Amino acid sequence: MNHITTGFVILPRLTFKNRFDQALYSIFMEEANFATNDYLKRGQAKFKMSKLSEELHTTRNMVRNSITRLEKDGLIKKEPLPQNKGILVTIINYDEYQSLETYQKSKETKIEPPKELVQLVESENSPFNQIENKFIQQRGSGLNISASDAQSIHEVLKLGIPLETVLEWMDTIYEHYIKRNNGRTIRAFKYYEEAIKTQQQKLQQPKTNVTPFPKPKKENSIDALARFAQKHGVKLGGTQDGNT
Repeated sequence: MNHITTGFVILPRLTFKNRFDQALYSIFMEEANFATNDYLKRGQAKFKMSKLSEELHTTRNMVRNSITRLEKDGLIKKEPLPQNKGILVTIINYDEYQSLETYQKSKETKIEPPKELVQLVESENSPFNQIENKFIQQRGSGLNISASDAQSIHEVLKLGIPLETVLEWMDTIYEHYIKRNNGRTIRAFKYYEEAIKTQQQKLQQPKTNVTPFPKPKKENSIDALARFAQKHGVKLGGTQDGNT
């Protein structure tokens, strides 16, 4: 190994949407060139999708999606290598992250974090993110959710139920499900959505002690005759007022 590239690497404390993105970014940071040479510039490294997916025990598609998110968040820049030999990854702000002066507290100099990172920090504890994390944890596999899962989470948020209540209901729904299904977990958030909507509807049903209106009594022929006689002053039995 060239002595120019040896030494330590500083991993900045950034906030990520999921742990897989964080793990992949750490790999890129650790393997990036610390100094420019004939092959790569400082902060660059070459990778093959197949090799990354093999080392991380996942699919190429998952690695590709993670790289896309990291690039969208302004953390890396990706370029395809010629002849399908892999990709060239450049760490954004590598020089800044590897400078010890960056991490020294100074009243004179204040380094503003990238706007994208600020947004990530603010969204880390958002209701959507907390529900997403609980779902992934209870599902017990994978680090990402599907588009349909995300849509179902948004539908639950539209209901206006307090976040603490939603999380408690998710625990209850999950416990009942695994008991009925021999320990199998819930694979789609749509199941939670429907169960939460059902529970809300039950709580919204009005409770009342008012009894229904009684049905009118059906009048028989004798009652009708008596009512007619009373109205017209006719005595039943063949007599009328004033006559014998």
